[in-house]
Amino acid sequence: MDIRYIPTLFGLPEAAGLTELNTGHINRTFLADCGGERYVLQALNPAVFPCPEAVMDNIAVISRAFAESGGSDTAVPCFIASGDKTYAVAEGKVWRIYRYLSAAATAAAEPAAAGRAFGSFIRIMDGRELNSAALPSGYHDFGGYYDELTALGGEAPQLAKLKAELDAVFTEKLPRRIIHGDAKADNVLIGDALTVIDLDTSMSGYAAIDFGDLVRSVCGGDMSDLSTVRAAARGFAEGLNGLLTAEEVSSLYCGILRSTAELAVRYLADSLREEKYFRGKTTADCICRAEELLGQLDYFIAARPELTGIITEAFG
Repeated sequence: MDIRYIPTLFGLPEAAGLTELNTGHINRTFLADCGGERYVLQALNPAVFPCPEAVMDNIAVISRAFAESGGSDTAVPCFIASGDKTYAVAEGKVWRIYRYLSAAATAAAEPAAAGRAFGSFIRIMDGRELNSAALPSGYHDFGGYYDELTALGGEAPQLAKLKAELDAVFTEKLPRRIIHGDAKADNVLIGDALTVIDLDTSMSGYAAIDFGDLVRSVCGGDMSDLSTVRAAARGFAEGLNGLLTAEEVSSLYCGILRSTAELAVRYLADSLREEKYFRGKTTADCICRAEELLGQLDYFIAARPELTGIITEAFG
């Protein structure tokens, strides 16, 4: 089926205009003009998501949780139904569509807003259950990614000691919650509400993983100014509203190290593979990104006293 006709499966006019967006690493994403309205049209990547129907079923659970939460300034996209589902299957691909969100900006420049949105996400999803089949086995398993890298012949000797520290913190005793799983600030849009997008990686995991990804993303290339971390931590604590245990709060600093190191290891592994996870990235791109992340990691390790102090201040 011609992609222009995919919107008709959701009761919309065919797309008069279709522009592919290349900002994401995983799914194919298009901006579709249907009947004078703009929509985001996506095909889920089956190489990354082994059961895309489960991904969409999880998103339906998330949508219900947010609809029932009431009184929050945080929202999620509303996917348009095709029959009794929020997706349609065409030529073996799972497609979904939602109205284009007109936002002033992403929260990349507003770390407190990003933190509040992701903290609220964890709080609103508290007590819900998601289908673990939606994601590949071992997703966000730092030890598994590290073992994969070494099996491919890659080396990251500076991470061996860190792995031991992380293994001691992230044990079965530490509570697991429903987290976003890709909590970079770009995944929060600022408009009438704070809208959390890219929900595909939502899963049962440690709150520290989202916090770590948030901090990594708001720091960007400037590691000299910790005011962004202070704002993000304050917002994260506000959104959670006291939900985390003392042990979880204590794990947040290690979440920064874990999320940064995990992404570095995944890029290093991708640099050694012909079939890459990060769509559109060359081997040179992967090596360059890994080196950037390892530089960030070194900074976060050196700034341990300052970062733990910021977390203590934010969570009281």
